[in-house]
Amino acid sequence: MKIPQRKELAFFAVLMLGLAVFAALLFEAGFRLLERRALAQTFHHGPGRVHLPDPRWGWKPSTGTFESGSPEFRATGNINELIMNGPPYDAPADARRTRILVLGDSHTFAVGVSLQDTWPQALEGLLGPGFRAYNSAYPGYNLHQYLLRLKDQGPTVKPHYVVVGLSYATDLYDLLPADRGGWTYAERMERDYFDFDAAGKLVPRHWKEESSAAGRAPLSPAISARRFLEHFASFRYLRRSKLALFLGSKLKFRGQSLWPNMEVVLEREVSPAHAYQWRLFFALLGELQKESRRQGAQLVVVGIPYLPQVYDEVWDTTFGGSEGFSKTAAIERVAAWCRDRSIAYVDTLDAFRSATKSSGRWLHFRLDAHPNAEGHGVIARTLLDSGAIQKRIRP
Repeated sequence: MKIPQRKELAFFAVLMLGLAVFAALLFEAGFRLLERRALAQTFHHGPGRVHLPDPRWGWKPSTGTFESGSPEFRATGNINELIMNGPPYDAPADARRTRILVLGDSHTFAVGVSLQDTWPQALEGLLGPGFRAYNSAYPGYNLHQYLLRLKDQGPTVKPHYVVVGLSYATDLYDLLPADRGGWTYAERMERDYFDFDAAGKLVPRHWKEESSAAGRAPLSPAISARRFLEHFASFRYLRRSKLALFLGSKLKFRGQSLWPNMEVVLEREVSPAHAYQWRLFFALLGELQKESRRQGAQLVVVGIPYLPQVYDEVWDTTFGGSEGFSKTAAIERVAAWCRDRSIAYVDTLDAFRSATKSSGRWLHFRLDAHPNAEGHGVIARTLLDSGAIQKRIRP
C-alpha cells in the first residue's frame, strides 16, 4: 500500500479547506439573496417615527403619521406633539379623565403593531371613555430613559398612574453605562443616564463619547462575538431558528452565552457578573416610584415575558435542560421586590402561556420576536383584570 507523501497530504488539506470556504461563501450568498428579498418587503412611509438624536434622551421619534412593514407585519401609528405614539394631545379633554403615563421600550411602543392595537391604547379602550393612556415608550429605550421621560413629561400630562412595561427581553440587560460595557442600543448616542456615586447614591450623569471622563469599557467576549456574527446574513436570517437558539444559549465565551439578555433573566441565583445590573435595576425602579409619588401618581409595573418564558419549544431548545435556570426567576425576584415596597406588579406570563396553548398560535412575531396584536391584547386584558388601574380624577 502506497503511503501518501507530505505534499499530497498538504494538497488534500488545502483542497478541503478551499472547498469548505467555497461552501461557506455559497451558503452566505444564498442567505444574502433571501435577506435582500425580505428587505424589499421592509419599508417605512411618512414623516413620523424617524429616529432623531436627543442630547438628554439619546434619541426620539419625529412627529407625524407613519406606516411600517416587513414580511411579517404592516403597522400604522402617529407620533403626536408630546413625542408619543398616540392620538393628538387634548389637554382640556384629558383634564376630565384618569390619566395613565406608560413607559417602556419597543415591546410597548410597539414594533409591528398598529396604534389602535398597542396594549396602552387597547387598555384605554377597555377602561372606557373616562381614561387616557399616553404611550411614551420607544424602541431601544431602557429604565434610564423611562425615568427621564417621567421627569420631563409627567408634569405636562399630570398622570394618576405611571405604568412601566417591563420587558424581560432587555430591561434587565440593557442597563449598564458605557464605562461598564454598555450601551446595548445606539451606543454612540449622547444621553443622560444614572449611576452610583462613590457613596452608593444614584446620581444623574451625562454620556458623550468624545468628552466622557469615564471612557468606554471593552465589550464582553460574548457580545463581541455576537456583533461579529451579526455581519453575516446567514446569522441574521437564522438567529431565531432552533439551532441558532440552541447554540446561542449553550456556547460560552468566558462564562457568558451568546444570549446574555436571557441569562440575567432566567438564572435562579444572581451571578456575580450580573449583580451590578440587578442593583442598578432596582435603584432605577425605586427612583421611578419616588418620582411617581412626587407627581402624585401611583406606580404600576407590568411584566412582559419573552420567548423562552412563553414557548416550551424555545425553552426546551435553550435553557430548559439546566437546573440553574427558571422561566420565572426574574419574575419572582421583581414581584417580591415590588410587593415589599407596595408597588403594584402585574405579570402576564401565565396569560401569555394560556392564550398560546389555547389558540396554538404564537403571540410574538416569529422572526421579529416582538409581541403581535394578539399579544398586546393579552397584556391589556391582564392589566385590566388585575384591578391595578381604577378611575381617579384629579385636576
